[in-house]
Amino acid sequence: MSVKFTHDIIKIKYINEGYLLNYPYRMISDKEMFEAFMREDEGYFESCYPCVNEDLQEQYDELKQFIFDVIKLYQDYTADVSERVKNAFPEEGFEIPDWIYSYMLGTTVSVQSPEQSIQDLYDLLNLEDEYPEFNAELSNECYKISEAWIRKLPAKYIDRPATMFGEPHVFKSLRLQSVNVLD
Repeated sequence: MSVKFTHDIIKIKYINEGYLLNYPYRMISDKEMFEAFMREDEGYFESCYPCVNEDLQEQYDELKQFIFDVIKLYQDYTADVSERVKNAFPEEGFEIPDWIYSYMLGTTVSVQSPEQSIQDLYDLLNLEDEYPEFNAELSNECYKISEAWIRKLPAKYIDRPATMFGEPHVFKSLRLQSVNVLD
């Protein structure tokens, strides 16, 4: 999928959900889109991906800062970002990784995800709950799975932080475990 098309979809989503002004998406700049995502307290990330597990606050802050630093670097290669991010993307003109776009598109499972998506995580983890909600227990389980998955990535991939949300690699890992491909 092209970057422009992805950005257009994100802009339309943020306009429809009230994170951007109700202008035609073509009139919204990428800078405005990224600001709507990263805005403190009322931005898309803050609204859709709050830290629901106090025990993971430090890891949450690390994940959030990494995502924001990658976006800042994408916008301006001279941006003041962490050395970890600078070293992960040493050349200008890189693309934002798909896993970050999954947050921007709202496809990573968290508190505002559809009940069925949260239920899928419960089912794959063999957890039971009368009313499935994205809570501290689910967040902790996602983090453990993500941490194990990221440790297995080849060194050529970005040294990215683990997540406490239902990213695609968490689902993939759980599905592979359910058919006994992973131990």
